[in-house]
Amino acid sequence: MKRQESLLSKTPDHISTPPLPQELLDLRKQIDRLDSQLLEVLAQRNHVVSRVAGVKKKHQIPIRDRERETSILQDRKSTCQTLGLSDSVVENVYRVLLTASRERQADLGTEVPDNLSQRTVAVIGGHGGMGKLFANLFESVGQEVLLADLDTTLTPTEAASRADAVLISVPMRATVEVIRKIGPSCRKDGLLFDVTSTKVEPVEEMIQNSCCDVIGTHPMFGPSVNTLQEQRVVLVHGRLRENSPWPNWLSRCLKARGMLILESDAEEHDRSMGIVQVLTHLSTQVLGLAMARLGVPITQTMRFASPVYLMGLIMTARHFCQSSELYGAIHMSNPNQPEVARAFSQSLTDWLESVKNKDQEEFDRLFTEAHNFFGDFSDQALTQSTHLIDRLVERG
Repeated sequence: MKRQESLLSKTPDHISTPPLPQELLDLRKQIDRLDSQLLEVLAQRNHVVSRVAGVKKKHQIPIRDRERETSILQDRKSTCQTLGLSDSVVENVYRVLLTASRERQADLGTEVPDNLSQRTVAVIGGHGGMGKLFANLFESVGQEVLLADLDTTLTPTEAASRADAVLISVPMRATVEVIRKIGPSCRKDGLLFDVTSTKVEPVEEMIQNSCCDVIGTHPMFGPSVNTLQEQRVVLVHGRLRENSPWPNWLSRCLKARGMLILESDAEEHDRSMGIVQVLTHLSTQVLGLAMARLGVPITQTMRFASPVYLMGLIMTARHFCQSSELYGAIHMSNPNQPEVARAFSQSLTDWLESVKNKDQEEFDRLFTEAHNFFGDFSDQALTQSTHLIDRLVERG
């Protein structure tokens, strides 16, 4: 397959660029000096944020104060109007600053409780993307971490026997095998937990192959995220002895880094993942394959790209930059996949039939059926997607 040409426009080599006027060069130098001052102010702000983190930790004040953030945004937007600045641009700048501020405070351990029990955590698959992420997370909140992987001297079984808590972070298809191998080595008073995208089978296997407490987890993000703030993690309680300390310990570790905890049972989780993952990935995979088979170069469609098409194209291309092994395992391991696939296939057939028959009335009916399902969320989606489109256009 031919390599796609760069989507970025280039100046042809044979066209010479005329020299820039000195007046423009002088103004650019002035902007550079102002940008340097801005960076110095941002560094000063970051230093003050660090002091804020110390005060919050001392007085056990949560990192995020939504009322304060709302007040800041309203004040800065009000001030910018007198300065001739766009309030939407200023709001976007400050939202980035506020996110960076929360992440800085989390890095400094602001919400790490002084009385958080220090445990030894074995990360099985610690050299993988999610393994590294969680190893760093547990270390950042004061836990001792043992890494075991295919290329480590320390074996998974040895790590499990030495740890208080054992995290399984291996490829989905290997998860059950690893559970069966290391489960018997886990301490009876310890914790065994995983990060797999489905929960019914892994949780059942952890219960059957160990004597310790069991919690299934599913981080709703990948290892490439820029911040852990507001990232969701699903917790599924499998087996917990009376007065088990592990749910509280795990939740406190995750919340200390700004994560949002959602508790669920395994069946509800997998049913929801049938939509969140299986249906979403299925539609993306069909779209990508159809584009490939139609064979129209991306460079050609990009000439006519609307912001919505560009956003969809980016997310589709992103999908295929990742692991087919992972996505295949997600589809094939979710017990709700057949039902989801049938609904997808039937819905596609219904849309195609209405178009084939040029039946506008039926097309309207299908459109209304979907619109009514989304209800009030449509207004929220319109606002948020407009924001995303604006940011995408800004990046060029």
